[in-house]
Amino acid sequence: MKTIVKYEMEKIQQNKTFIGALVISLLVLAGILYIGFYQAQLYGIDRNGVEHYHQVVEKSTGEFNDQKVKEVLTNYIDHYQSDNVDNRSFDLFSWEIANTFIANGEDVYDQMNNAMKQGDKLTIDQISIKSIKEIGFAEFLEPLKVGSFVTWKDLYNVTSQIFLLISILVILVCCLVFSSDTSRNMNPLLLSTKLGRKQLTIAKIIAATFFSILVFLSIHALSLGAFFIYNGGFTGWDTSIQTNVSMELFKFPVELNQLHVFGLAVALQFIGLLAIVALTLYVSSTTRSPFSSLLIALGLFLLPKALTQLIKRGPIYHLLNLFPINNYPVKDFLTLMSTEKEFFFDNFMQNMILTMVVLVAITIIFNFAVYQRMKQYQET
Repeated sequence: MKTIVKYEMEKIQQNKTFIGALVISLLVLAGILYIGFYQAQLYGIDRNGVEHYHQVVEKSTGEFNDQKVKEVLTNYIDHYQSDNVDNRSFDLFSWEIANTFIANGEDVYDQMNNAMKQGDKLTIDQISIKSIKEIGFAEFLEPLKVGSFVTWKDLYNVTSQIFLLISILVILVCCLVFSSDTSRNMNPLLLSTKLGRKQLTIAKIIAATFFSILVFLSIHALSLGAFFIYNGGFTGWDTSIQTNVSMELFKFPVELNQLHVFGLAVALQFIGLLAIVALTLYVSSTTRSPFSSLLIALGLFLLPKALTQLIKRGPIYHLLNLFPINNYPVKDFLTLMSTEKEFFFDNFMQNMILTMVVLVAITIIFNFAVYQRMKQYQET
């Protein structure tokens, strides 16, 4: 079996379509990482602004409460009014906090600018600040923690984008596994051998699945490496997801930090990818050409997204949200699975487990269907 699996892996690697797709995918990945990290909001400001962001984060990290918010905003308006406009470094961390907690955010900047023109300064006591309770932040036994969040939002955006890249690459490769042999009329010969109808089919499934897992892990490893350089480490991993004000998940009902969220997102995408592989292999086993297989598989992958534009509520809508195309963005899966309106239960973890169970079931069912089809295959 190992020899057959190795042979099938080599077939995939030597396929010209795969080689071309891999080169293009690497270029696209480089673009995603460059734009997602090094052309993101943080690096869109000057170098002094980046350094200032990390300094403010280090100073502001800690227990999230009204006093902490007031301290951040006090330092922010003092910094804003103490520097010359031409030399002022942009404080992205505090700016996000200000947009969330200052009642009339846009007016405050006008007030500060007018005060500076008159040789005066606006103080924190002259600004109307919303409380944590007013905004509606979720409360748990342990207090929320605030820390670096802008860079983690960028990581979540990149993670969502590379899932689409991985999915399309895997669909393209898995479409070739069975349909390429069919298009060359190789099945009568291959399936007539002693191991053809059983072990060869299993080997193809294993090879395609293993290859897909390898692609998934490799691309995520590159993404994490780029994030490590971009973020200067993994600072902010223990920040509560509710205090990532860029994502506006203030009322998210589960006590998770940003590392928990990333881990859950990757786990959900991984299981979703296995289901995509199994479904694509089944399509490949039923079609007579790789091109037809590709069109059908891509159509099935995207179909649930299109249907949610037509069906906005009810059990069918809930079912559609189980599919990877509808829940791969990090913010989407957090919001979808935390409400009964969008999912089956009103408990996030129950919806998360249900989704994973359904995707695992799809993986098993379609892999078994492929095995049974090739076992009973007859040339038509």
